[in-house]
Amino acid sequence: MKKIFSVFLMLMLGFMVFGFGGTTIHVLYMAQAGYQPSDMIEMGSLFEELTGVKVEYTFVKYDEMHDKIVTSSAVPFGTYDVVLLDLIWTAEFGEKKLVMPLDSYITPKMRKDIPPAILSAFEYKGHIWAMPFLANFQLFFYNKDYIKRAGFDGPPKTLEGLYNQMKVMKEKGIVKYPWADSWNQKEGLVCEYVWLTGAYGGDLLDKDGKPIFNKGAGLKALEFMVKLLKDGLADPASLVMDEPMAKDAFISGNIAFNTNWTFQYGLMNDSKVSNVVGKGVMGLIPVSEEVYKPGYETASVSGFQGLAIPRNSKNQDSAWKFIRFVTAPVVQRAYLKEMPIWKSVQNNTWVRTVDPVMGVKAAEIASCHHRPKVPNYPEFSSILQRYIHLALEMKMTPKEALDKAVEEIKKLH
Repeated sequence: MKKIFSVFLMLMLGFMVFGFGGTTIHVLYMAQAGYQPSDMIEMGSLFEELTGVKVEYTFVKYDEMHDKIVTSSAVPFGTYDVVLLDLIWTAEFGEKKLVMPLDSYITPKMRKDIPPAILSAFEYKGHIWAMPFLANFQLFFYNKDYIKRAGFDGPPKTLEGLYNQMKVMKEKGIVKYPWADSWNQKEGLVCEYVWLTGAYGGDLLDKDGKPIFNKGAGLKALEFMVKLLKDGLADPASLVMDEPMAKDAFISGNIAFNTNWTFQYGLMNDSKVSNVVGKGVMGLIPVSEEVYKPGYETASVSGFQGLAIPRNSKNQDSAWKFIRFVTAPVVQRAYLKEMPIWKSVQNNTWVRTVDPVMGVKAAEIASCHHRPKVPNYPEFSSILQRYIHLALEMKMTPKEALDKAVEEIKKLH
C-alpha cells in the first residue's frame, strides 16, 4: 500500500523528485496534539523515498517548542531547517525575523484554496511567516451512553444544560467527576479560557487591543471553571492535566465530557486504546444560553500551526520542498485524522464520505476565537496562566485574579 501511494505521489508531485539527494533536513515538531510522531515519521519516509532528502526529527512537548526555536535562532547556523510555528508566535517571530517570509513560495492558487481565517493567522506586517499545516481547533466530546443513563435525550447545547447534565450524572453515581480538561498552568489553559470566554460572547481584547477579560464574558468564563471545581463536577486532577492526559480521562471512560483538539477523535475510536468506542461522540462546543442563537450556537479556540523555515537554516530549498510535500492536498487527504487546510479537500465528496464528521468540524472551525496576536505574547500568556490557575486553586477569587492579570499585562505595553 505504501509503495502504491508513493508511486501515486510521484505522479502528482513529480516536480519534486530531483536534485536534492544526499541532503539531510532537521525538523522540530511536537509530540502532543495534532499529527502524531508516527504520522510525521511516515510522511518523512515517503518524502525521502520521493526526493532522496533524509528527514531527521526532534520531537518535544509543545511547551518546549518556543524556547528551542528562539535558542537555535541565536547562532549563525541553527539546528533546524523546518520548525512548527504556533499562530501565537507569528507576531514575535515576524517582528524579530527569526524565520523566513514565505510569500514568494505561496502561489495565488494556493492562497485561494486556504480559508482566509487560517492563512491570516500566519500573516504579520504584510508577510506570511509560516505555511499553514495543522488546522487545529477544539471540539466537544461527550459519552452518549452516560447521557442516556442520566435520563437525557441528547447532548447539551448550552453551558447551563451542560452543568445540569453533569450534576445529574454525579448525583446518580454514573461518574465521580463528569468533566476533566487541560487546566495545568501551561498554554492549554489559555486555550480553554479563550473558548469559554467566546462561549459567553466575548474575547480577551477589545478592538483597540486592550485587555477586557476581567469583566463581562471573561469573568463569567473563569467563574464557570471555578464553579465546576467547587461543585465537584470537574476532576481536581484537571489542574495538572495537559491535553493528552485529558484525552486519556475521556477515552478511558472516567469522565462524560471534555473539550480537546481534533486528535482526540481518532484515538477515541481506536479499540486498541479506547474504552468508549461507539459511545464517545464529537460535537459542537456549547455556549451560554444568554448568547445562544442562530449563528452563535458554538464557540471554539484556534490552535492553527504552520511550518516555518528558520532564517539561519542551511537547507532552505529542501526545507520548502518538505513543507510543500507534507501540506499538499493529496497528502492531507491521506491523513484525515486532522482537519485539512485546503477548502478543496474539506469540500471533496470522497472526503465527506470517509470522514462523516467533516461537517461538524467545518461548523466548529468557523466559530474559532483567536488568542491575541501580539509580539509579547509569551509574557502575556504567562501572566494569564498564572492568575487563572491561582483562581482555580481557590487562592484568589476570579475577579481578583483577572484584575491582577489585566494590571500586569497593561504594563507590558
